[in-house]
Amino acid sequence: MQPTDLIETARGLVNLNQDNPTQANLNRAQSTAYYAMFHALCLNCADTWVGSTESDRNQPVWQQIYRAPNHKITKSKCRNSKMSRFTKSIQDFASKFVDLQEKRHEADYDPLCKLNRSDVLIDIANAETAIRNLQDSDLRNRTAFAVWLQ
Repeated sequence: MQPTDLIETARGLVNLNQDNPTQANLNRAQSTAYYAMFHALCLNCADTWVGSTESDRNQPVWQQIYRAPNHKITKSKCRNSKMSRFTKSIQDFASKFVDLQEKRHEADYDPLCKLNRSDVLIDIANAETAIRNLQDSDLRNRTAFAVWLQ
C-alpha cells in the first residue's frame, strides 16, 4: 500500500461533494490521512531494515518487518522526549503522527465528532509533507528512526 495513494484517497473523499461533504466522508478522510502516515512508517521500517527493492530483499522478512509496528507503542515512542535526538524532519513526522492518530481515534470512535472540510484538508496536506520529509531524510536517520520504533 503506497502512502501517496492513501493521501489521494483522503483528498478524494473530502472532494466528493465540495460544497457540503458528508461527515462520513470527512471522518474517513481524516482516518485515511493517518493511515497514509502509518504505512509510510511501516514502509520506512521494512525498506531500511530489509531492502527497498524486491530483488534486494527477502520478501517474507520484509513483510514481517512491515507489519511489526504497533499503533500504541509507535505513538508512545513518537511522543518520547528522546525523539529530540532525531533530525527536525523526523521529529516533525513523529509529532504529526501522534496528532493524526488522536484525530483518527476521534473520527473513528466519537459519534459526536464534527469535522470541517478545511481542517481535514490541512491535516491531509500536513501528512503529505511529513511523509515526503521522512522519505527525503538520509538513510542513516531513517534507519535510526526505524530501529527506535521497534
